[in-house]
Amino acid sequence: MAFRIGRTLPPAASPIYLRDIVSGIAGLFRGLKAVTRFEDELKEYFGVKHCFTVSSGKAALAVILQSLKAMHPDRDEVLIPAFTCYSVPSAIIRAGLRIRLCDVDAETFDFDFKGLEKIISEHGARLLCILPVHLFGIPADVDRIRNLVEGREIVIVEDAAQAMGGESGGKKLGTLGDVGFFSLGRGKALSTVEGGIIITGRDDIAVNLAGVVGALGEYGALEKARLLLYAVALVLMLRPSLFWLPKALPFLRLGETIYAPDFPMRKMSAFQAGLAHGWERKLHEFKRIRSEKMHDFLGSFATRLPWLDAERPPTLIRLPFRTDSANRRANILRASETLGLGLAAAYPDSVDRIPQLKAHFSSFHYPTARKNAEMLLTLPLHKYLTGDDIDRIAELLRSEEWPIP
Repeated sequence: MAFRIGRTLPPAASPIYLRDIVSGIAGLFRGLKAVTRFEDELKEYFGVKHCFTVSSGKAALAVILQSLKAMHPDRDEVLIPAFTCYSVPSAIIRAGLRIRLCDVDAETFDFDFKGLEKIISEHGARLLCILPVHLFGIPADVDRIRNLVEGREIVIVEDAAQAMGGESGGKKLGTLGDVGFFSLGRGKALSTVEGGIIITGRDDIAVNLAGVVGALGEYGALEKARLLLYAVALVLMLRPSLFWLPKALPFLRLGETIYAPDFPMRKMSAFQAGLAHGWERKLHEFKRIRSEKMHDFLGSFATRLPWLDAERPPTLIRLPFRTDSANRRANILRASETLGLGLAAAYPDSVDRIPQLKAHFSSFHYPTARKNAEMLLTLPLHKYLTGDDIDRIAELLRSEEWPIP
């Protein structure tokens, strides 16, 4: 496909500003104090006793899993939704554990709870933990999972990688399970180029986390220089007037979902912690903007979404819509590519069909996860999206005459 030259919307974006770069450089001079300050601010915001920061969201998950494995050496399985980001299975394999899959609900993107209850009943003795995922920022039903595992030694690891700043029932996402984590990668709710946050209120888990995090390596001088250059590039290249350029460079692999369990694991650098300076204000600003854009989209479509709480709508990083066929979605995405509208597929396939993993799941079937992979697309929700963009996206989707669920 020929690439587009001209205004192009990124599918997701958490802007980084020049003042953030200055704060990041100042963080380098403060060193460990910058990281400690960031962690203390996070503990206060989330109301938790313990916080650890690392190099990425998937590193955060791998650290959690390694810590839990040390606590429960007789358990080796991690139960996850069959439709989720490939970073999740990558982290499980990185931690030396086994993946157990459960299909998802067709309307909410949460677990299929009938199937989940069956798996817990049959395989509970091997389950180290269950990962409810707040996909796109849509709250998963963590309380329902807690009721299912009551009396069992199964830890609830809350995947809030895409949901920093979100709430459910008046409680902050990431604090509903036994331990939670967030991603600070490009396109998440808040970005420090890359980064991960772990929070927990459990002292026993925190002791093991401290040991694993303490053993991680630091960013070297070249890695810090790479972070700085990447941050500067994001300041410029996330703008729609320029985003077409990095999108046209295949080696950057923008928009690709990659299964790669050999990722590096490091402590967060002082540059990243400095880059996060004023993070609570920025997070609030980005949440407000995304909520406004989602409201505008929902007004254009005048539709009911099963996962949408009208009184307390979630704050999403991307707005998911399911088309009625794979061909219909392919046509929409091709048109979006031509027009630079920023629509994107969610993930290329269900977890069981990742080439490196599919042999292990050859006798299992996860039909709803597969349909999501084939028919789901996402709409951008960020500050670069204009009212005219929303109208053009709505016109494109209406012209395809596909039913909105």
